[in-house]
Amino acid sequence: MIKFFRQIRFKLMETGKTAKYFKYAIGEIILVVIGILIALQINNWNEEQKGKIELNQYLSSLKDNINGDIKVLDSLINRREMTVAYSKKVRLNFLNETFNFEDAARGIFAYEDYYFKANTSGYDALKNSPYLGKINGTDLNNLIINYYEKIYQITEEERSYNKFVEYLEAKNASDVDNSLGMAYLFMSPEEFYATKVRKEDVIEEFKKWYNTAAYRNIVSQAARHGNSIIGPYKKAQTIGIDVIAEIDKMIND
Repeated sequence: MIKFFRQIRFKLMETGKTAKYFKYAIGEIILVVIGILIALQINNWNEEQKGKIELNQYLSSLKDNINGDIKVLDSLINRREMTVAYSKKVRLNFLNETFNFEDAARGIFAYEDYYFKANTSGYDALKNSPYLGKINGTDLNNLIINYYEKIYQITEEERSYNKFVEYLEAKNASDVDNSLGMAYLFMSPEEFYATKVRKEDVIEEFKKWYNTAAYRNIVSQAARHGNSIIGPYKKAQTIGIDVIAEIDKMIND
């Protein structure tokens, strides 16, 4: 093609048609410029498409992380709701100054320490990529920020409660021998009843445990988890679902 244009130029110059030559030369320059602009536009489009594909990969990883978080939160909500139900029942017994062995034994669930660890690998990768700026100022970016702020709140609430329980549990263990109670709770019925320990002895030990300030404080604190920890768990799930919906919308655009 270039050889063809060159031949035309030489022919015009040889015949002395200078004006036509200059017009032709200008036209050729315009065609070259247009070709360059089209090539740049195609290159920019290709780069934009490549960037979109890579951003979508980061967003897909983030979506997978949050889906996993939601499942873990489901499990934690179920466990903590069970703990709250048992603790409220035991707390009612405190208030009524009664003792029920089965209730007191279930109250031990309040001693469990649970920690929610969000999977942040996708978000960390996105933050360290050149694509985070592409979602700045969007609804998705605001939701992601809200989600991880809620995760931070959960972490702080869990740390505070678990430290409280660990301290009182250690004090409880030094004040009361609870070896029979632990054996009753964590041995299989067959193993336990094969020993010489009588259930009456276990009940008496539980009564001592039940009447300690440490046990009562731990159970009473666990009874209020509905607002302090379970509430943030559920809120994180709600925000996480919104993040996933917004990611799907952005990927499919």
